Amino acid sequence: MQPDSAASAWHAHLVDDHKALRDLLTQIEDALHTRSVSIGEVGALLGELGDRLVKHFTLEEEGGYFVEALQHAPRLVAQANRLLAQHPKMCTQADQLVNLAAAPASTDTWWAETRERFLAFKEELLRHEREEDGLLQDAYHQDLGSHD
Repeated sequence: MQPDSAASAWHAHLVDDHKALRDLLTQIEDALHTRSVSIGEVGALLGELGDRLVKHFTLEEEGGYFVEALQHAPRLVAQANRLLAQHPKMCTQADQLVNLAAAPASTDTWWAETRERFLAFKEELLRHEREEDGLLQDAYHQDLGSHD
């Protein structure tokens, strides 16, 4: 089954949002790697990430990201609920990164610790997004078995 055109347009909007989120993650990673901006500017980027995540997750939750997919594949409800439950945790982690920028201990320690924590966060977030994408693919591209 394929999603209807309204769902397809909404999904295209979400894909654009995913791209903007990935671009911001890359920008932050580059800033932490090259130390080409101030700690305050990194803090502002991390704050932007936190804001974007809240909006992104709200878009997924209120926009019915999984609703139509789960109508096609109710077997995926537990997986969808597990993924949705991760949203608050990731927003909290993003806030904790912002708090690091608010009170750096020593400059070298701050850059190393913030980069390490950011990279772990980025990896977790991207894994989460891949799992969400996989859930949608499973819902819409399920094997129809002998009815093919």
